[in-house]
Amino acid sequence: MIPTKPADATWTDEQWQAIWAKGQDMLVSAAAGSGKTAVLINRMIEKVLDEKNPISVDELLVVTFTNASAAEMRHRMSNALEKAVAANPESKHLRKQLRLINKAQISTLHSFCLQVVKQYAYLLEIDPGFRIANETEAALLRDDVMEAVLESAYEGEGADEVYRLADSFTSDRNDQAMEVLISKLYDYSRVHPHPERWLGQVPALYDVPLGASIDSLPFIGDLKMTIRHALEEAMQVTREGERIANAPDGPAGLAATFEMDAAVIQTAIEALEESWESVYSLARTFSWAKAATIRKDSCDPELAEEAKAKRNQAKKIVKDVFEAYFVRTPKRLLDEMREMAPLMKTLVRLTQTFAEQYKALKIDRALVDFSDLEHYALQILSDEGKPSPIALDYQKLFKEVLVDEYQDTNMLQETILNLVKSGDEETGNLFMVGDVKQSIYRFRLAEPMLFLGKYSRFTKEAVQTGLRIDLNANFRSRKEVLDGTNYIFSQIMGERVGEIDYDEAAALKALAPYPDQDVPIKLTLIHEPEAEDENAVDDDLEKSQWEARYIAGKIRELMEKETFIYDPWKQAQRKLEYSDIVVLMRSMTWSGDFADEFKKAGIPLYAELTGGYFDALEVMIMMNTLRVIDNPYQDIPLVSVLRAPFIGLAENELAEIRLAAPQASFYEAVKTFIRGGSGIDPAAAEKLRRFVVQLEDWRNLARRGSLAELIWQVYLDTNYYEMVGAMSNGKQRQANLRALHDRALEYEKTSFRGLFRFLRFIDRMRERGDDLGTAKSLSEKENVVRLMTVHKSKGLEFPVVFFAGLGRSFNEMDFRKSYLLDQDYGLAVKAVNPETRIEYTSLPFLAVKEVKELQMKAEEMRVLYVAMTRAKERLYLTASVKEIDKLFEKWKVAATDVRLPEFVRSRAKGYLDWIGPALSRHPDAAAIFNLNGNVLPHHSRFHISVVETRDLLSATASIEDLLHTKTGEKDFTEEVANRFDFRYPHQHTVEKRSKQSVSEMKRLQMLQRLDEPESFIQTATAERRTIFNRPDFMQDKRLSAADIGTAVHAVMQHIPLDRKLSAAEIKEFIETLVGMEILSPDEGKAIKVSEIERFYESEIAERLMKATNIKREVPFTYAREDAEGDRQIIQGIVDCLFEEADGWVLLDYKTDRIRQLSDVPREMSARYTVQLTVYQEAVEAILRIPIKERLLYLFAAGHEVKI
Repeated sequence: MIPTKPADATWTDEQWQAIWAKGQDMLVSAAAGSGKTAVLINRMIEKVLDEKNPISVDELLVVTFTNASAAEMRHRMSNALEKAVAANPESKHLRKQLRLINKAQISTLHSFCLQVVKQYAYLLEIDPGFRIANETEAALLRDDVMEAVLESAYEGEGADEVYRLADSFTSDRNDQAMEVLISKLYDYSRVHPHPERWLGQVPALYDVPLGASIDSLPFIGDLKMTIRHALEEAMQVTREGERIANAPDGPAGLAATFEMDAAVIQTAIEALEESWESVYSLARTFSWAKAATIRKDSCDPELAEEAKAKRNQAKKIVKDVFEAYFVRTPKRLLDEMREMAPLMKTLVRLTQTFAEQYKALKIDRALVDFSDLEHYALQILSDEGKPSPIALDYQKLFKEVLVDEYQDTNMLQETILNLVKSGDEETGNLFMVGDVKQSIYRFRLAEPMLFLGKYSRFTKEAVQTGLRIDLNANFRSRKEVLDGTNYIFSQIMGERVGEIDYDEAAALKALAPYPDQDVPIKLTLIHEPEAEDENAVDDDLEKSQWEARYIAGKIRELMEKETFIYDPWKQAQRKLEYSDIVVLMRSMTWSGDFADEFKKAGIPLYAELTGGYFDALEVMIMMNTLRVIDNPYQDIPLVSVLRAPFIGLAENELAEIRLAAPQASFYEAVKTFIRGGSGIDPAAAEKLRRFVVQLEDWRNLARRGSLAELIWQVYLDTNYYEMVGAMSNGKQRQANLRALHDRALEYEKTSFRGLFRFLRFIDRMRERGDDLGTAKSLSEKENVVRLMTVHKSKGLEFPVVFFAGLGRSFNEMDFRKSYLLDQDYGLAVKAVNPETRIEYTSLPFLAVKEVKELQMKAEEMRVLYVAMTRAKERLYLTASVKEIDKLFEKWKVAATDVRLPEFVRSRAKGYLDWIGPALSRHPDAAAIFNLNGNVLPHHSRFHISVVETRDLLSATASIEDLLHTKTGEKDFTEEVANRFDFRYPHQHTVEKRSKQSVSEMKRLQMLQRLDEPESFIQTATAERRTIFNRPDFMQDKRLSAADIGTAVHAVMQHIPLDRKLSAAEIKEFIETLVGMEILSPDEGKAIKVSEIERFYESEIAERLMKATNIKREVPFTYAREDAEGDRQIIQGIVDCLFEEADGWVLLDYKTDRIRQLSDVPREMSARYTVQLTVYQEAVEAILRIPIKERLLYLFAAGHEVKI
């Protein structure tokens, strides 16, 4: 029983019913701005506060679409409970609810599934301590599994079919297309409750029994419906031609011709009803009657031409139908399907293998992804399709299950919800709220048909079914915005094209309290004349630039005129600010041009870009730097780094380096040049030497440190971060570099490690066409205009909305692929001749293509609805067009109904193909469109205008003038010169690095000591090879001297020093380190066991075995003064400290190759005195222990040296 609504209640009757109704499943269809969140939250609150039958907050399951929505609901629920407790402080029930609010199940469905899986993990085959793989880790794992699956498939049983499959779907270069297909097929299967069953049904579509007819195929009904609509369109065009022929002064002689045309079209429609074979036979003999001869003086020539055009249009429609569907014989079409059946079975087998191995790998690593959470939860909650005992417990616990944004759920999620709710639709406790007109996530495999199915089943009376409530009162927007939206969508959105009728129940009703003001929706057509047109302009600007320039000018106009908007909180008018304005786009491909034009216009703009990150110059340079650190023998990345601002070699200097070793790699040429080259500026040569030294440090850090640490160290060593900050758009560039560092941090949180793997991951991203948005350099909370996609704007509202790019075509790239995926039909592929690689549109592909095109049109229609309903007060629509007269003529549709003809709506190629024909009938468009009486009266208001591109040429003239303004004030000029001539007295200190490694100090000392740095460069860089695993056929098995030195240090860090080890024991210990992945297999092989064994025979080893205390690999960071009195932070690692009876000894291991043993003391003293002095200072200062002795042990020579 619903309580009576109080007289002072602000709720509408429908909202009141949605808050209080109970006793059955409920579907609330809440249109844009109808207060659905308020209804949902108040329903929860009233259930908790109900005096007669109160429930506890932890007896509600509330499922939201995002974590932000869940947090908002929890916060508002908490506030309501606090107010209730304040009003009734004696209530134990209310105080208890306030304590329980943090335990309430208000979350996304993924979070609920996570809680279920954690609680009942013991019922599954997974580790109870599992963690959720992030997006990066999941992508890397999938790549690894995919590579292994295909490699095995090419070598295993059935390899011939796999090769045939590859020939059908991939290029000669790689298997990427097949990998993508398998991955997508896997993803499609995962939104079904039983993915294995869904995959198993895919080949069944192609298992056509011998003797079967096309009319028995499961998808043929949808295809016939499409063909019928096309023929009916031809019939309608023919009738329009007949009407023209019968008009006063019309070509009357053609009336009989049109009658005959209508008869033959009707014959085709009847044949289609009979069978596919009948239409095929008709198409072979189909012919049109000869048109009657019309004398020029017998009628109006324009009407005669119009009638002929209508006949040609009808004939083309029928011709297109016959050519698209009835060229090949029915037998050939069926044979093609049978030929594809083995390929489909192979593809499904590979997908199933991928699914099994991916699952096994995740189990082995104790990982789950978001899809796993739902499937594991389903496994726990389901018992052979029925609720399990655990699910029944949840049914008893939850008094009501509430679902927000229900239109965006999928079949798997629907199944989980049905397992934890009680009763059937007539008696259940499931409360669903959403708006199918705002379901714009089909690309994420949301299934709006679930909403639509219940919308058609449920009724307002709820007799033997669920209850349906329509909320269409809008509390967000002005009447003008809503009336215009209703006018357009009542004409374009229908059940077949649009998936739902935009009827009275869907129409928006204005209830927001705005003051009266005439604010029509404005449609601006930006017309770019053809090149030969006298109005054409010379500027070669893109459509995006013209629209951006127009919108920027309009925003400046709004701001300069001090436009006022209504503030509902203050119930008063206030001045418009930039933050009140949003520019919406279907995608962000135009965002760069908009950012440029807005910058020219002086308008602050905030945009979350979804692409272009890897193409940013600073990111490309850093990625190339990382590639060179990974493997310096990559010429193009190396030259890119040498040209980068932090080295800055010119083309002629690079040419000089190339000439030093014309046939070698560029890295070898660099080393050769350093040893003996000349011909470039000495400062540049010095930069080159220092870079090679620095590269050695970076490569060592890449082996021993973290990736994020390496990236930040490169920023510090090169000052590149500061450099880009001084460039144009410096804040954005620095934000991009920080984002690269953050990406590395995210990568290192996965189970993957290493620079090479990170670079491979980025390369795979780019191969797949993925990108990252450029980093944010400006907060959206600042007073800025926002630029965003329609998807990003969902759930938001803005006083002023510009929707740009309405003249662009829909994205139909999916339809150009060789396959299509569908939830109902599975996979439809084109027939491919593997020898000629010629593709044919198979019958399943034709059918699914028609289904997917209608789905795409419905989705785009909903995107348009979401965009228009974001506006609170002012809505601007912009589109760039050409040949505007032809466009206006195309928009004149002879429609007698409110809704536009179906063929007009289904054949739309862009938003303007819907908006144009709809507005062409509006009274406000009469003058511009020359309607000739075809008007659909309506009280909505539109302002339609055409702007020529030449009129936009002067839009930025004043800005350009300002940019070229010069000042001639003498005093000002002199002051500027003085300031630029200033020299900082402590510049030498500024140019020093504030933080330095001990190794770098040692190397800089050697550069200063040696007149010719040849020996140093050889030690640092000779025989450099990549340090990451590559395919055997590409890999050089030799490791560099530095790599081997690092490996020896790793052994000495872990090897026992309390006893002497034999050669066999040392070898076994090294193998253990390889098994623990402390050493790579190649490093394990490169270590000379004999040198380690000789170490155990040394005096130092004897002393170590007797030592009372040993510390190994002791890191430190230490501040010291240099020779000029400047303080520097020194960082390093002491290999070994050991304590004897009379003090501590500092020991450092070296793997240097010594030319002559007689040179050892002198050479080692020269090389390492600075290093060991700093080590000693740091140890004594930090650990407070005096060092009595400093020793080096040289593994290559088997000698110890006292420093």
